[in-house]
Order: sequence, then structure tokens, then C-alpha cells
Amino acid sequence: MVGDRTVKRLLAAATACGLLAFALAPTPTADAGPIGSFPQVAARSQRVAMFTDSVGLGAKSALPNAFPAGWDVHVDGKPAQFVEQLESDFVRPRLASSPEWFGDHVVIAAGYNYPYWDPQRFDRSVDSMIDTLTAAGVRHVYWVLLREIDPQYISGSAWRQIQPYYWYFPTVNAHLEAALERHPNLTLVDWKAAANQTGLTYDAIHLNTAGAALYSSLIRNTVDATSTRVDNHSTTKVHVPGGEGAAAAAVNLTTTDPRTGGYLTLHRCDRPVPSVSMHNYVRAEVAAHSGVVPLDANGDFCVTTRTATNLIVDVTGLFPAGAGFEAVTPTRWFDSRDLPGRSPIPAGATIELDLDDISAELGGAGNPRAVAVVATATEASAAGWLRVVTCGAGTSTSNVNYRQSAATPNLVIVEPDGGGRICVTTSAATQIVVDLFGVFGPDADVTASTAVRAFDSRDAGRRVEPGSVTVIDVATAGIDPGAHGVIVNLTATDATAAGYATAYPCADGRPTASNLNVSGGQVVANAAIIAPDAAGTICVFSLSSMHLIVDVLGEIGAPFEGRRPIRTLDTRA
Repeated sequence: MVGDRTVKRLLAAATACGLLAFALAPTPTADAGPIGSFPQVAARSQRVAMFTDSVGLGAKSALPNAFPAGWDVHVDGKPAQFVEQLESDFVRPRLASSPEWFGDHVVIAAGYNYPYWDPQRFDRSVDSMIDTLTAAGVRHVYWVLLREIDPQYISGSAWRQIQPYYWYFPTVNAHLEAALERHPNLTLVDWKAAANQTGLTYDAIHLNTAGAALYSSLIRNTVDATSTRVDNHSTTKVHVPGGEGAAAAAVNLTTTDPRTGGYLTLHRCDRPVPSVSMHNYVRAEVAAHSGVVPLDANGDFCVTTRTATNLIVDVTGLFPAGAGFEAVTPTRWFDSRDLPGRSPIPAGATIELDLDDISAELGGAGNPRAVAVVATATEASAAGWLRVVTCGAGTSTSNVNYRQSAATPNLVIVEPDGGGRICVTTSAATQIVVDLFGVFGPDADVTASTAVRAFDSRDAGRRVEPGSVTVIDVATAGIDPGAHGVIVNLTATDATAAGYATAYPCADGRPTASNLNVSGGQVVANAAIIAPDAAGTICVFSLSSMHLIVDVLGEIGAPFEGRRPIRTLDTRA
């Protein structure tokens, strides 16, 4: 129990260090106009108000300049304010005196003054602030995360200055992350990630000119991204051009700027939403995953989203009806979380999955030539990989590259062995989920039993260059150049900057599409089914410098009609 005298000593120390005083930031005055005047205001969708302590006040001039002409942007607040003080002394008075400030977007930048002796008080103040704004008709509330800076990015004196209170910054951010679950209209502005660099402040947290510009552009970008997201638990219909009458489509889905972590479920629009997902994402990241999705008679499919996110859909080809591929209702084949004690699969272990366990879902393909599954690793003990192959096949390639804890799926087309089994091996202890999405009939023209590494930039000891194109001759990987589709797995690692990779038929030219998104330090893999051009080549464009690995996993003939990838949906547009 912390006594009053101890609290007073800590608060006095924090004040001496500038936390509660924030005297270097000027206290703003309210905008004033002639009595009786009625200023023109922007539409609600183009009104932004920010209420802040001294950190955000450092961007008072920069924030309006970050938005286009015609937007109304206002900043109010005062140094050394707790959240409840901002609400009582600024938000509520402004609601009464300046209602034209309040439209769809309100930003709260507070938390540096944190009642560490009573964390529940902070939660209550956050809830009260958001509830007050929501009741006033505010559609989106944004909260700026606190800066968590590594010591190498600030001076030694600045690092020493923030020590009396810096220890609770991660706690404040954790409380704000938890608030996302309580408030579906809350979005976090990730200053925590953006500000972990040098040159943004004149001490440790207060903005200089460069910091104010970055801070403001980050808020602007977050507002823009939030305005175009599909909603929580929404369903979006996607039309596939030329997909009328086809059984399924090969797609690549990308999520950007999600409000929080979640997943996507793909399904026919005229069927119930299945309890199976094929794409997982986390907040503040761009994620891309491939899938095979059934189409209705109109060439449409639906995407149901757990949490709000921007959604991008690229189509790489079709599976014609009656040509050997049957799209099934997405079905959960295996989930290690259902094992006794919820036991993960141990590191180095291999599990065998038998088609007999899902025979009712195979339709007429009781002895399929190959199956299309999505394999997901989740709750991993460490970063690692999954290898999904024909049991007994000797290969050193992997299908899924996962990070610790984060759920990571990938599409795999694999042939069962003679006993109707496929095998999944994991390099680290993890939970494994395998969902069935489609089957190739016994006589289907598909080969997916072996994997060949067609390209690995690490062999040359240097990354592919930014903006470069890597050409893959499919014949060198044992693929018939006349194949309708080549099944590939793209892996990117050691990227020097955020970027993406796009696979496509070389002769068709690079499309407006992508297959995987990367950021520095990550290993990211994603499958794709790409039609080789007439010369039997596929190309991979890399936006940023990265190590690129291309594994060829098989080929598809008549059951697949490849095409130049096309973007059929981009909610950001």
C-alpha cells in the first residue's frame, strides 16, 4: 500500500522532472469569434478535434496542416492533465460551447499523467471519456499511445529525466490496448511504434518540429484508414469478373490498418457463415494470405470480418465447374486445441491427418488426388515453421512461417499418400489448426507431392534489390511450361524496409496486386497459384530490398484457369 506521504514525494519528483508541470508547452486559448456569428463548418466526416496534454499540444499548429483544405481541425487542452481533467475541463465545456467542433473524429492524447497508485481509476476515466464522446454522436474516438523510446535514441540526460515515470508508459499502453475490447469505436494511434527513433523530441517526449509533423501525419493517416474500414462483424460481397458459373476462385486477401486483431472467413454469400477462418491479422500490421473460395452462380463470394479493417482482394484465377476441382464448405479437419489438456504439438513432432476423418465432407471425391487446406499455427512457444506434405515425402521446404503467439495461416495444396493421409511437422511447440477448403477428384490434372526450391537469394549472399524483378523458369523446377497454374510458396526475410512482393505471368506485366507484405526483421510466407506465360515463366516483383525464396510446390492443369492477377476490391479506394 502506498501512503499519502509517499505519493506526495513521487508526485513532487515527477513535477520536478517536468511530467506534471509540462511548463515548456504553452496553454492554448479558445478560438473566439464575433458574438452572433455563425461560422461555416465542414461536414461531420471532415471534422477532427484533439484534446491533449502538453505532448499533443506540441502539434497544435502542425495537425491542421496535415489535413486537406476544407477540413475543420481543432486542438484544445492543457499541460499536466489527467484524463478525467481533460474531460471535465475541456471536452464537456467544448461540447456545450463549441458543438461545431465535434464531428466523426475526436483524438485523445493523454496518459503521461497516470494515476499509477490506482490503475482502475485510469480505466474508469478512459471509459467515461469515450462514453461521453459516443453519447455526443462522435463516430470514431482515437487514442494516441505513449512513446516507448529505446535509450539509444535520446540523450543520456533526457533518459535520466524520464526515469521517475517512464516505467509506467508500457502499463498505460497496455490499458489502452485492453480498452479496444470494451469500445468498438476506439482506434489507437500507434505513436509507440512510430516514435521509437531519434530526432523527434527536444527532451524525451515533447515534440520538436519534426516530431510534430510525424505525429500529425500519423493521426491523419489513422483517420483516413479508419474512415474506409469495413465494420466489426460485417460481411462484404466480392464479385469475381468472369466468375459466373465457376466453382471457386484463387484469391489473395490483404488487411491493412485493422482496429485490433481478428480474422476473416470466406464463404458463399448464399450459405451460412462457417466457423472456419483463412486469414488472421493483428493490429498495426499489414497481412496477406491466399485462399480458395467457393463462388455462387453469379460469381460472387463473401468475406465476413471479425473486427474492423481495410480489405483488399486480388484474384489470380478460377476453378471451372466440372473440371476436376470441387469447393467444399470450409471444414475444420484438425485442431490441437481440442486435444486433452489443450496440449500443443511438441517441437519436431509430426501429426498424420486421415481423409477418413472428414469423408462426409469430400462429396463425390472419396479418393481425392489432392486437397486444398489452410494450415494455421497459433500460440507458438517460439518462431518457427510448419511443413505440410504427402506423408513419406522427403523435402526440406516449409509452408507456414510463424511468429511466437501470433496466429499464422497459409494455403497448401497437397496430395494424400496411398493411405489417404497428409503429414504436418512443426519446428517449435505450437497449436496447429487445419481446415479443408476443396478437393481435386481422383482423375484431376494436378501434381502436388514434391517441392522444389526454384530461387533463394541467400545462395548468392545478397538481397534482391528494391524494385527488382526475379524471373522463374518453371521448367527448371520440373513443371510443364504449359501448366495452367503453378503452385508456389513465396517467403521474404531480412527486409531492409517495409514492402511487398507480387507474383505474376511475366509477359502480362506487373499488375496492381500483391502476394505478401513484409517489414524489417520478419519472416513472411504466402502461397499463390500463378499462371506461367507462354514462355513458361513467372515473375516476382520486390518493392523493397529483401531475401526472397521461391518454392515450387506443384502444378495444376485443366481444373484451373489462370489469369493476370486483378484487384477486385480495395476499401481504401
